[in-house]
Amino acid sequence: MRALDKDEIKELGIIWPLISNGEANNEDDKSIAIKLWNKIAGTNFKLNTSCRSCLGTVFYGLEGLYKEYYK
Repeated sequence: MRALDKDEIKELGIIWPLISNGEANNEDDKSIAIKLWNKIAGTNFKLNTSCRSCLGTVFYGLEGLYKEYYK
């Protein structure tokens, strides 16, 4: 995993609290989280996916990054 730039760290700090309970509040929050993960990890998940495995990858990936950069 590559290091995040300042804008990505800021975006992570905004989106993580919106999904930290394991569920996005709405489709926009889910799409933003997936878009950020796609950019960081180089994946190509569809922004409207409902694939549990894909969403789990996004969630746990962003969780790990949040813990690394904010704790």
